Amino acid sequence: MELSDLIEVTRVRDAFMRKGPRPAQIGDICIFGHHLIFAPTAVSKEVPDNAEEFWLLHKAVDRVLCEPISKENPQRGGLLALKCKNFLMIIFEIGDLDICRATARTIEALSNINGFLHDYAFFYNSPFTILDDGWSAFDPEQEFSRLMLSTDAFRISSVNENFAVCSTYPEKLIVPKGIGDDYLKISATFREGGRFPVLSYFHKETRSPLVRCSQPLIGPTNRRCREDETILNSLLTLNRGYIIDTRSKSSATAAKAKGGGAEPQGNYRQWRYIQCPIPRQREIHDALTRMVDVCSERKVTSDRWVSRVGQAGWLSAVAASLEASANVAQCIYSEGLKEVPVVIHGGDGLDSTLIASSLAQIILDSDARTIRGFESVIEREWICAGHPFSLRNNHCAYAEGTVTGPYESPVFLVFLDAVHQMIAQYPLSFEFDESFLIFLFEHAYASEFGSFLGNSEKEKRENGIRKKTVSLWSHVHHPETMKQFVNVCYDPTPGVIWPSVAPQCIKIWDRLFFRWQRPDNSWSKPETETIQSLADHWKLREKELTAKASSLRRSVIELSRELRVTSPI
Repeated sequence: MELSDLIEVTRVRDAFMRKGPRPAQIGDICIFGHHLIFAPTAVSKEVPDNAEEFWLLHKAVDRVLCEPISKENPQRGGLLALKCKNFLMIIFEIGDLDICRATARTIEALSNINGFLHDYAFFYNSPFTILDDGWSAFDPEQEFSRLMLSTDAFRISSVNENFAVCSTYPEKLIVPKGIGDDYLKISATFREGGRFPVLSYFHKETRSPLVRCSQPLIGPTNRRCREDETILNSLLTLNRGYIIDTRSKSSATAAKAKGGGAEPQGNYRQWRYIQCPIPRQREIHDALTRMVDVCSERKVTSDRWVSRVGQAGWLSAVAASLEASANVAQCIYSEGLKEVPVVIHGGDGLDSTLIASSLAQIILDSDARTIRGFESVIEREWICAGHPFSLRNNHCAYAEGTVTGPYESPVFLVFLDAVHQMIAQYPLSFEFDESFLIFLFEHAYASEFGSFLGNSEKEKRENGIRKKTVSLWSHVHHPETMKQFVNVCYDPTPGVIWPSVAPQCIKIWDRLFFRWQRPDNSWSKPETETIQSLADHWKLREKELTAKASSLRRSVIELSRELRVTSPI
């Protein structure tokens, strides 16, 4: 199939952008295989910056709507509305209704191509020099070498070579040292999707491993797997371990009736079983849809709006994710206890399990709060761990795919929002700011890079993604890009940070949900410039004061140390 076969209209002249990322203006719409380009033809002398072309990836469009400007008089033309996956809404007025409908059909077809082999990432030529190849930046053997500096209780296994045992795992995995590959293969038959227990993280201070897998296939017959029990028991040394299930009790019970279930206490006697429920993927999908709808609502009273925000369920999903992750971190970082293994699983181990394991690492490890450390968490715990990005992110809040609809869910966005909550509570503890999270959110849904393409490492191998596309991390690691995301007030917090999940501490991510909403363009140019100047001034002033406070804090710590040294015993 050629993309050109789907294009009915290549150019629409004198379209009026009524709503979008810039003030209203007239221009031409040009449609190519991967992009819609809006080229202004009438540029205001007061706002010369809007003379630049506006480029939009078709893949970024979530839903296309077309209707006549006036139903009584179709000759007035049509309205073309593009609802984007990053919550941007663009509305064009097009003088000819037939052309408007043809344009809508074209964009609808180009934005809903099945699969990802026609995505722009395969045709993108990097305009920047790649100084650090992102595809090799987080090699599993290098990660294992660093692990070996802290413990020799694990080994790197090639049991999944050619993805023979589990199609959603990478080929090389870190497993307990005393366990042979034959036990891993048997355990894979006992775990949903073949996702047997593998090491996710090792906490150096407490020497506690964090292991993830999928649910055991207990079923109504109470099936047992002694090899799986042996793998988990091999993690035990000094203390009993924890098995944390990210499903509710009712979900786990329902899963058992369908062949799944949870580890029975009689067979896993040295393990404490804890349930820390995180909403399921369908609940998360519906919560985002309601949240975006609420945030775009203007004609509503304050009380009603606050009520609808609570009823949307999005903030509850973020809070539940943080709470479950904090419980995982608390089990690992038990006061006075060492070597407490923790095993996490939900159902298939592809969604809520990854939320809990990745957030727990950010809570526990200051390195995960740096830019490279955070990238490493995403690479290991999401991309390589088999989160099905192409399925989950085929659509966002405005639409559902005909084929992929049941599998779509903004699970990764819940993770990013949870990280945003931690940044809001600990603004100096992260090397990056929320703009980096928004950047990752947008590229997870539509990107010129290949990092988020495919549903697993197996699909990446089969489609040559690592060879044919540029890694997103190559772009991020370029100095000109990196400096956009650096938190200038970064003051590393060693050790653990504990996020609060109290209702008053969980905030709406305003830069995500409200950034495209602005008042109608009724301000004059001098007023706009004054407001912008004041905003820039106070933003800079805030950074200066925060940096000064950080410097004073360090001085207090240093003086306290000197006082302890010089004080008589």
